[in-house]
Amino acid sequence: PIVFPREPGRSHNHTFIGNRSADADSTPASLRDNPTAARCGPRTDASAYWFPTLFEGSFAVRPLTSIIYYVRRTASVRAFPPGLKVIAGNSTAKRAQLKSIVSWSCGPPDVTRTYSTVPACSESQLLHMNVNFPDCWDGRRLDSADHRSHMAYSTRGSCPTTHRVAVPMMRMLILYPSVSSGARVSSGRFSEHGDFINAWDQDALEELVKKMNY
Repeated sequence: PIVFPREPGRSHNHTFIGNRSADADSTPASLRDNPTAARCGPRTDASAYWFPTLFEGSFAVRPLTSIIYYVRRTASVRAFPPGLKVIAGNSTAKRAQLKSIVSWSCGPPDVTRTYSTVPACSESQLLHMNVNFPDCWDGRRLDSADHRSHMAYSTRGSCPTTHRVAVPMMRMLILYPSVSSGARVSSGRFSEHGDFINAWDQDALEELVKKMNY
């Protein structure tokens, strides 16, 4: 619904979490019109979150669970504007991306080694796909032609002058059972990414984000 809206089947395969009504025709308004379709997380969050499907050979690997953290990386943050669309990571990457944006690990990424491609974790470990979303907004656009340039990443706790509005950084953690090292996502070996459409009840989101500044 961000890159190829109203063109079902054109994109590589994705796994969706959050609002179960999400499809190629979804808009922020249509997601908000189906709040009961959001069966995980707060009832006030009708947003859609998705990422490329992980395949082991020809078999799609079903995630065990997914966790979306909202993290403050700047002095203060504002809520995402209604209808904001964001993509983190590069779906067409042919070489390793920055691990500060997308990475894999065999445990929590803050305490275990991270990788640019899918590692072969031991049977006692869970495979993590880690995606960090940009946390600075240009204050004007809800989307952009490349679906990225309206957003930026903070550096040392500050947003760039071109994107002065600090928002929460979303950390998307997707947990899978261990897989072979040949496993890869549907978009390609180095192309991990995540997508988000903000369809929160905006008043509820404002209250939650306000508490992040305490």
